[in-house]
Amino acid sequence: MMKFLLTLLFFIYNSGFSNAAILLVNNSSTLVTTYQQIDDAITAANAGDTIYVTGSSAFYNNCTITKSITLIGGGTFAQKQNAIAPLINTITVNSNLDHITIEGFDLDQISFFSKTNIHHVIIRNNRINTQLYCRQLTNSDNFLISNNVFELAQLDFWQATNLSNIIIQNNFIKGDIYGFFVNNGLISHNVFYNTTGANANAFTTAITNAIISDNIFYNRNPVENAVNCTYQNNISYNTTITYTSMGSNNLDNTDPLFVNITNGVYLPSDNLNLLSNSPGINYASDGTNVGIYGGNANTTLTGEVYNMPVIRLMNIQNSTVPQNGNVNVKVRSTRSRTN
Repeated sequence: MMKFLLTLLFFIYNSGFSNAAILLVNNSSTLVTTYQQIDDAITAANAGDTIYVTGSSAFYNNCTITKSITLIGGGTFAQKQNAIAPLINTITVNSNLDHITIEGFDLDQISFFSKTNIHHVIIRNNRINTQLYCRQLTNSDNFLISNNVFELAQLDFWQATNLSNIIIQNNFIKGDIYGFFVNNGLISHNVFYNTTGANANAFTTAITNAIISDNIFYNRNPVENAVNCTYQNNISYNTTITYTSMGSNNLDNTDPLFVNITNGVYLPSDNLNLLSNSPGINYASDGTNVGIYGGNANTTLTGEVYNMPVIRLMNIQNSTVPQNGNVNVKVRSTRSRTN
């Protein structure tokens, strides 16, 4: 119930702006209707505006969010013609902000390092390659970190203080969580994955007082450094560490039976759904499946933004056009796909 209520709050908080504008960023375009860099669009934006960033083979410049905005990229593994993700090294969020959304990017780092008073943040549908850097973040709350691929990346909360209502759910995590001292912290429906052997820690340094539910720990130690945490309906596989008496309904050394998963970097061809005979089917504490595709998060690891249109195909039908003639374009679009 706590997870449902906290998740619902994000949608309520994020609907508080009216008369918001949409700004477009494309670093390969010279059109006057678009900005070439994200910082340029942020400078022009007002609180509550949405900035769309197109995919590009060239990296965007690092940017800093200084206003309450929604920043949306085209998706990391979007299933469309000429699928190119928006690439950027670092997005930094300034102190004293609320109502921030970052989704649909392929990036190295999102940084809240040594910032304060940041509230109602959604980080979703990204591939993060190095770090979600919340170290020394203070006096902040209501973060939803969902549906991301953490490719050997740390979720770093070390020396963060006075944090509350941080939800980490439905992510693919090949890195680790580094320190987690949070009031009402929830870690749910994630897959913690390791390819280099058993017993690599999912949690590096102490994690305290968190609810850890419905996750899959694949070649990962699920309990090292956990203090006063509650474990519910998790599955661990290929590890010599057991849950012992921590929580209830946890399965030790049990193959979750993914449909398909490769050893190495995450691939769009990977399928982290569970086979029909998996012990995780309908085994989660909320009655759904254990792992990424359980819960109520409308999960897809393609990075496509939920309930947004995606142009799947666009072709010009006539190769030559007479003067004052018409260009015939065939466009096929659907909304984003889940699961």
